[in-house]
Amino acid sequence: FGEGEWTPESRSTYNLYDPVVRSTVQVYPGRWTAVYVFLDNPGMWNLRSQNLIHWYMGQELYVRVHDPDPDPAKERPPPPNVLFCGVFDDAPAPVASAPAPQAGW
Repeated sequence: FGEGEWTPESRSTYNLYDPVVRSTVQVYPGRWTAVYVFLDNPGMWNLRSQNLIHWYMGQELYVRVHDPDPDPAKERPPPPNVLFCGVFDDAPAPVASAPAPQAGW
């Protein structure tokens, strides 16, 4: 964190050796906060304020974590005690993923 505007030189002050592990962070008026995120789960992820008025006003961002290996066979199936809701309540149990279809138009 720091005062004023963030600059590229601010990177030299980051604690990359033993960062604090938290699920929330405060950003004070006139200051900035750098967040170190370990992105190991591919997909679209939403980082947002927990305060609805701030969320509504745009204090959120989406991060896309790219997976260089798009093989669906490596995805783990959901656990047997997974709770489904809505339309999925009566859905059949998930099965092991099949190989990706070949595109041969």
